Amino acid sequence: MRLDWAPPSDAADIHVPEQPEPTEPPPESPVAARHSRRWRINAIFALAAVVGVLAVLAVWVHRQVLDTNNWTNTSSQLLADPKIQAAVGDLLVSELFNSVDVAAEIKSVLPSQIGGLAAPAAAGLRTLANQIAPRVLATTPVQNAWRTANHAAQLQLLRILNGGSRTISTNNGVVALQLRPLLTQLAAQLGLQQQFEAVQSKLQGSTGATARGTVQEKLGVTLPPQSGSIVILRSSQLKTAQDIVKAIKGLAIILPLISLLLFALAVWLAEGWRRVALRTAGWCLVGIGLAAILARRILSDTVVSSLVKNPANRPAAHQVLAIGTSLLYNIAIAVITYGLLIVLAAWLAGRTRPALAVRRTLAPLLREHPAYVYAVAAVLLLFVVLWGPFPSTRELFPIIGFVIVLGLGIHALRAMTAQEFPDAQLGDTLRPIRAWYSERRHSTRLRRHTSEPQQSPGDSRIVDLERLASLHDRGFLTEDEFQTQKTALLNPGA
Repeated sequence: MRLDWAPPSDAADIHVPEQPEPTEPPPESPVAARHSRRWRINAIFALAAVVGVLAVLAVWVHRQVLDTNNWTNTSSQLLADPKIQAAVGDLLVSELFNSVDVAAEIKSVLPSQIGGLAAPAAAGLRTLANQIAPRVLATTPVQNAWRTANHAAQLQLLRILNGGSRTISTNNGVVALQLRPLLTQLAAQLGLQQQFEAVQSKLQGSTGATARGTVQEKLGVTLPPQSGSIVILRSSQLKTAQDIVKAIKGLAIILPLISLLLFALAVWLAEGWRRVALRTAGWCLVGIGLAAILARRILSDTVVSSLVKNPANRPAAHQVLAIGTSLLYNIAIAVITYGLLIVLAAWLAGRTRPALAVRRTLAPLLREHPAYVYAVAAVLLLFVVLWGPFPSTRELFPIIGFVIVLGLGIHALRAMTAQEFPDAQLGDTLRPIRAWYSERRHSTRLRRHTSEPQQSPGDSRIVDLERLASLHDRGFLTEDEFQTQKTALLNPGA
């Protein structure tokens, strides 16, 4: 059987469903697009601010730890502080009296009958030493020696793998701060220098080594070969310290650069409201500086409360952190100042009446005497550089950046004022002020004149008669003169 099929004769009878055309998403409204772009720009500002806070901390650590001059100045300020002098003095006295048996030394020179007074005398000498030690540390020779030692120690610390020095040593894989010179001076003030040196020589000899070995075996501790030694780093920590130093050097350069680039990107993307974006960047810098100051305060309180358990030592610890973070405070104040200057520049470019008045006043000077404007700006910048209120104002590359920014700012202000006030002349701003002042003086005089009561001729004669009577009563006029003047006043036409 065969089945044959033929298409219908009328093609119109076949219904083919229509395929729906692909629909495109509705275009984003201008308001929504503008809102989305502002959100992205604000996100860039927030990221730049966070990176800026980290950049400030990195720059502070780099300048404080890795800059020899800053390290030396900070260490000198530390020893010059009275509270720190008291704390270091207690440490030195403890080291000295632990190194020398003062009671035995005193007993050896006393008669046997009064040998029992050696212990009280040693206690009294220790009390005296606690009073003398801060004064010894405050003397100029000790201060200069401390500054010189710290300068050399910082240089040596930066190249720690090359060995040690009198203040910093790396013997046996240990980086130690030597306080022995200060101990020697304190012992000399107390008359114990010979005994102190003798004890040190014994400890460094074979007898001292044997004694230290016996004590270390019994107590399970490691004793230093000489007193006045404070361990800073051990060999197991040197590699980590070196890696941290390398990271700090890189972050101190990279983080500020990233933060500035993010701020510049946000201002560049803010087409149509760049002045507002510039003002936002300035306020972000102010916020970065305030965050750094807050971090300094939190760091100080947290470190002191967590590490210093003895309340008597907390004032000295607070002073150490306050002096050690003073450079961080200076950097934060500098960032706040730069932010406020940017906000001031954004305000000067705004549409407020005071900003327009300032630009109108500067317009003829910028147009006719640009050389004077640039010269005044250069003198002001030179004054700031010579003053050096911030670390960045004493370094070459930031100064070059200030010169470029100042030049571009004056150029932009010239272009703006030339477009806004092409016909402005010198004195145009003061002319309305003088006219207003003159009009106000005229109106004041007119109001004063109209408010004064007008006297009639009769009232005037009464006043004149009273004056004549007063002159006559006081003897300035004779009776005949008084009568003549009186008659003239009462009969003016006679």
